[in-house]
Amino acid sequence: MKTTLLCIITAVFFNSCSTEEDFETLAEQTNTVHLSALKNYFPANSSNPFDLKGKKIYDALNDYYENNKTVNSTAELADQIRCISEKFNEKGSWSSRLIPFTDEMVESIMADPDNSMITIVENSSLQTYAKTSLITFLQNFIIKRQQQFNITYSYIAGYESNVLDDAVFTTEERETVLTVTSISRYSLYSEEERKDKDWDILIGNKPVKRFFKSGEAALISVIALLEGLI
Repeated sequence: MKTTLLCIITAVFFNSCSTEEDFETLAEQTNTVHLSALKNYFPANSSNPFDLKGKKIYDALNDYYENNKTVNSTAELADQIRCISEKFNEKGSWSSRLIPFTDEMVESIMADPDNSMITIVENSSLQTYAKTSLITFLQNFIIKRQQQFNITYSYIAGYESNVLDDAVFTTEERETVLTVTSISRYSLYSEEERKDKDWDILIGNKPVKRFFKSGEAALISVIALLEGLI
């Protein structure tokens, strides 16, 4: 993949005058190469042009778990959200606003995830049509997060396809919504993957009482991250 990327960069460099249009073309080609590499990688959806943003969250979660135990309290989840948001922001993917990811914020979302999500979306700069669409998606995500991941994946991928085909969304709104869906998909998959890994390391396969219900930690993370995305 590195060789292919180098060839693209070299070809564009020697056949352009370094105009703004040329740099935009290079960026599109480079992004296409990366998305192509994810084509056969589950839970990727290479049809989503912003899938790499969700992958960055997934990678940040993996980095977090290399140095920390499984998240099993509101304090630990708040710490995890702070860590992954900092890594996400290093790549310039975050808004300039500083979001205070506190234990209280996590507890508030846990108490009423639906209304927490609606409040954040309604206070965003999205137009009414985009707000309604995103709220509907997240409300369904709240329900479907407890189902088998392949079912939830199909729902998210189907919604992403509809957003891509919907001409009512502005370019900026489409990017925002597809970034949220990508993060939702990867976050939920990471939680499912972590659950399997935790089981593998249990002594004598003795069940451990979990603080969060199935998909709950991923859901809270997505809602908490929303404010920095929209």
